[in-house]
Amino acid sequence: MTTTSADVVRRVPLPLVARRLTVHRVEELSPTMRRVALGGPDLAGFEAHGPADHVKVFFPHDDGDGDGVTMPVLEDGRWVNRADPSLVYRDYTVRTFDPAAGELVIDMVVHAHGPAGRWAAQARPGLVLGTLGPRGSMLVPLDRDAYLLAADETGLPALLNWLDRLPTQTCVRALVEVGAPGEEIDLPGAARTDVTWLYRNGAAPGTTTLLQDAVRDALPTLPTSSLWAWAAGEAAAVRGIRAHLAGAGIGREAFAMTGYWRVGVANFDHHSPDA
Repeated sequence: MTTTSADVVRRVPLPLVARRLTVHRVEELSPTMRRVALGGPDLAGFEAHGPADHVKVFFPHDDGDGDGVTMPVLEDGRWVNRADPSLVYRDYTVRTFDPAAGELVIDMVVHAHGPAGRWAAQARPGLVLGTLGPRGSMLVPLDRDAYLLAADETGLPALLNWLDRLPTQTCVRALVEVGAPGEEIDLPGAARTDVTWLYRNGAAPGTTTLLQDAVRDALPTLPTSSLWAWAAGEAAAVRGIRAHLAGAGIGREAFAMTGYWRVGVANFDHHSPDA
């Protein structure tokens, strides 16, 4: 029987809960990314344990900054109003959750071509958002000799989570695609992490092969016998990375990756076969 990453990654189911949360604080990470800390009574019972655990975040339906957030409705643990046209939501990685402080932290990309990016640009304390999930945690192996982590801006929060969790002695190769110089952010574990920033320099997100080419070039320098590879970003780029791993003889038991978004597709389903 062929071993895959699904046999190595442990999945922990969590109860699906909708929460209405208030922005506590906002931090500028770069010209294109903001860190938003959310809290409130609804945060009670929240759990997230894996580096790529995510929530659906619900935004004001009028593309404004008010409290006009249409919330998901659950019946017997099922989301039943998914077809409501007033729902405005996107998936976001849980950056951190601090139960003592009562804060859920999410890193958001700022851009002008969607409601989430526009909201992030004007986020401030006191605004309200909704969340749904996580519906489960994915506990990943942390015992490999080396890790190859590749992401664009959308996968960067999960990459940061990986760096938070990996042992200090672990060799890490991180490849990160952003728009231009000046959009880098500080990475934890910098002393043991070899980081390459890749710049689109005017090209639209999802239109280059920067990330998959960098993975291809990095593979010969890594100890593939005890390697774990992870990637997150535009779906076509992630498919290209999978192809390079297969071409290097790295089996499906040694990597896990997901297309977080797809060019031209709103609310791309990262659970779909195209991801």
